[in-house]
Amino acid sequence: MVYCPYCGEKNKDNATFCKKCGKRLPEIENKPTSHHLPGESIHPMGETVKSSFEWDVAIIAALIFLISYKILGIISPPIAPWLAAAFSILYLLSATKKKASIPLLIIITLLIAVNIKAFIGL
Repeated sequence: MVYCPYCGEKNKDNATFCKKCGKRLPEIENKPTSHHLPGESIHPMGETVKSSFEWDVAIIAALIFLISYKILGIISPPIAPWLAAAFSILYLLSATKKKASIPLLIIITLLIAVNIKAFIGL
């Protein structure tokens, strides 16, 4: 339906003149409507996922592992490595954006933890 810009009357899409006031209706172009600006990307601009490895997540998980291992080693030494690993893996599962990289993140986290322990002596 086309509305007359002069009187507001509804008219048919193919009408040339308004049925109420008789004035000429504006031409309607039958172009497909686009919902984006001409210079704008067609793809949605959602959260961009980094293509690089998530080093910050691996380093934080390694620190969580080492700190919780030290604290739990004082409280209950036999289960300290298992609980520290569980805390670290829980952090990895919640912080990673790409779930496919979790196995690699676990390996890298353990390597970082071993290196920190060797160099700093935690």
